[in-house]
Amino acid sequence: MEEDSDHQDCGGRERDNKQRDDDYGWGSFKPATLQVLTNPKAGLAFLSCAIFTQAMTVNGLARSIVTTLERRFHLTSTDMGTVLIANDVANFLSSLPISYFGAKNKPRWLGCGMLLLALGAFVFTLPHFVAEPYRVVPTTLHELCHTSNFSSPAELDTWNQTTCENATSSGGLGIKGYMYVLVLGKFLVGIGACALFSLGVTYINENTSSNQSSVYLGIFYSFSIVGPAVGYLLASVFLTIPTDNTFPINIDPEHPQWIGAWWIGFILTGALAVVAAIFILGLPRRISSTVEGSTQATVTVETPLKEMQRDDPQVENKNGDAEKLPSATASPLQQNGGMRLLRGVGDKFTRIMGNRTFVFLSMATVTEKGLAAGIATFIAKYIESQFRTSAGEAALLMGVVSIPGATIGTLLGGYLVKKFELQVRGIVKMCTVLTLMTMVSLLLFLINCEDVSMAGVNTAYHNSSQAPQTVSLIDGCNVRCGCSRDQYQPVCSRDDLVYFSSCFAGCQRLSTINGSQVYGKCTCVAAGGFATSGICSVDCPLKPLFLGILFFMSMGMFITYIPLLTATLRTVTEEDGPFATGVQDVMIRGLGYIPCILLVGTVIDRACVLQDTSCTNGGSCLLYVNRDFGLYLVAVSMAYKVTSCLFYAMVLFSDGGQAHSDYNSIK
Repeated sequence: MEEDSDHQDCGGRERDNKQRDDDYGWGSFKPATLQVLTNPKAGLAFLSCAIFTQAMTVNGLARSIVTTLERRFHLTSTDMGTVLIANDVANFLSSLPISYFGAKNKPRWLGCGMLLLALGAFVFTLPHFVAEPYRVVPTTLHELCHTSNFSSPAELDTWNQTTCENATSSGGLGIKGYMYVLVLGKFLVGIGACALFSLGVTYINENTSSNQSSVYLGIFYSFSIVGPAVGYLLASVFLTIPTDNTFPINIDPEHPQWIGAWWIGFILTGALAVVAAIFILGLPRRISSTVEGSTQATVTVETPLKEMQRDDPQVENKNGDAEKLPSATASPLQQNGGMRLLRGVGDKFTRIMGNRTFVFLSMATVTEKGLAAGIATFIAKYIESQFRTSAGEAALLMGVVSIPGATIGTLLGGYLVKKFELQVRGIVKMCTVLTLMTMVSLLLFLINCEDVSMAGVNTAYHNSSQAPQTVSLIDGCNVRCGCSRDQYQPVCSRDDLVYFSSCFAGCQRLSTINGSQVYGKCTCVAAGGFATSGICSVDCPLKPLFLGILFFMSMGMFITYIPLLTATLRTVTEEDGPFATGVQDVMIRGLGYIPCILLVGTVIDRACVLQDTSCTNGGSCLLYVNRDFGLYLVAVSMAYKVTSCLFYAMVLFSDGGQAHSDYNSIK
């Protein structure tokens, strides 16, 4: 009767509306020609498109443009960490509420979530369209060294500081303020995508037979792996396109001021999200053609709330038989009452957190996944700095090297558990060995290329063997030039020394030879030599070795994912399994993703030796110390891996790492 009344409320004519609720369409528009889409395969296709779009946006495109956004909006690595974790913060805050309230009509919440994701993607691109155009001003005769009235470096520094203070006082937040728009965009994307990992998985499971559910879910999750790879590859193309039409023709992607069209990818994913949302909103609440055996337990964030219903005594009917549980489409508040549900959640939480094996395994998962997220966020930036590659090339390398390694690692981990029929103790031992092996591959960050030699930064002017104690771009050879640090336009001298700009090199003449800008009469260059535009090339033959080890490091980072999940499920009862994974997911985001991404961004900033100090919009790093960059990443990575091993040891010595009795027969 409750289900029938629900259909009456939705439309009016009871039997007709019950039939139409099982049809594909939107509202009252449910043409017969579209009913071919009322099947599990169509639902799987639409939801797979949705998770593909989400993964391409969050784990592919966003991580490919870290350096580009830092340069465009003058952000530090810590700032970019704040932008990127907005997605995880949104997931952390909204996962359980969305799962709770969305249980009644999953397609509606999933479709609206994709529309919200599309809105977030469009908001993320908003700074490109509303900020002042990005302009690369080529060096002209007016930006060369001209005699000024300054007689000492201190006098010129005072003048530059006064000029900056005057500009800043009327500049407000400047272009750096757009960081908050980027954070908002990522936050909306995170809320919109949240339903995919709870309601989406449950919808697939409910509408497929028990023997097909694992296959359908495997296909669904495979699209979340393919998405980032496609995102990296698309970013490698988009970042070779100028961000707008203000670029001069002599600027290319290798130029330090180059900004690629980072925003195109998010316009594309926003459009794909809208298309996916339209098709998902047409899905019925329940596909009528599904078989009865399809409602097996599935590990999602939503199922913990549904499991609460089973904690309450069943109501007996007049014949003394236990009455069937209420329909899954009814609100949990209507079925059991809010207070009873909260008590059930509290009891389950207390029982699960009292399971030391579960807690230690969850903390090991937190450290493993947190480190993987932190490294994956900034690894493209590391490649750019070490090997002097463009952002597009770094994204391409990530797409063809790191993502395939992570995919193979994920699949291999599950295969090893099945192949050797490992129980909890065996899984923990295997994860310990794999983690120790991965720690060896993390030494790849010690593969360093030679730093760029920049005058006044890490090399004294006139290429002196004595490095400067502090960064000082002003020297006696350029003090009368009145140079400004607002325009970073590096030039390279014939002795492979880089200068911040032609002005700081003391160049007084500009000519074009064979299409290249050549500067002459440079007073800071030895013997009044010449300089050319751009950073001096650095020969680093270690790049192939780095990429080879990166593949195995990526594989090692992800190989423990499935084994840890399997071990977690085997340490709790079947009834507590869904809720336990929901609790673990909250722990991973709150203790793993968010703090580790911020930590990695912070330590990367410590490796910066030359920061952009433009008057109103300074912030991004112009030059890193490659050795320090690598050492900081090794230190963080080793600390996390050692912590993982400690938690593995705690599992083995707490209660022997034994599986729960309900799972002793599971291989």
